[in-house]
Amino acid sequence: MEFFFNPQGIAVVGATPNPLKGGNAILKNVLLGYRGRIFPVNPKYAEIEGLTCYPTVSATPGPVDLAIVFVPAPLVPATVEDCVEKGVRGVIIESGGFAETGPEGEGLQKALADIGVRTGIRLWGPNCMGLVDCVHRHIFSFMDPR
Repeated sequence: MEFFFNPQGIAVVGATPNPLKGGNAILKNVLLGYRGRIFPVNPKYAEIEGLTCYPTVSATPGPVDLAIVFVPAPLVPATVEDCVEKGVRGVIIESGGFAETGPEGEGLQKALADIGVRTGIRLWGPNCMGLVDCVHRHIFSFMDPR
C-alpha cells in the first residue's frame, strides 16, 4: 500500500486547464504537496499548469505508481485497463456514476472489481474524495486547493 502514500509518479486522468472543473482542482492539489513526477492525462490538451499533458496513462514517460481518475464513469474501466498496461499499482477513482446510480452503474462497478481481481491492481473508490497524507504532506483529493 506504500504506493498510495509515497508514489514514484502520479498520473492525473481527467486533468483540465479549466479552473472551474474538478480535474483542475485535483491537479492543483497534487502540485501543492507532492514533489515527485506528475503527469496530467487528457487527450484534448498538450500542456496543463505548465506540465506536458499525455493522451493516456500508458503514454506517460517514467514510472507511475498511482493514478487519480476523474473521468465519466463509462470511461473508467478502460482507463484502469490502460493503467494496468502501464504497470500502475494503485488507482484512486474519484468519479461517480457507479452502483449508486442503478443497474448500469452497478455493471461498471462490477467491471472494475473484475479488473482488480484479474490483474491485482489496487483500486480506491469509486466515488472517492481522495486522501491526505500528513506524514509525506501529499494531498491527493478533490478538495478546493485554496
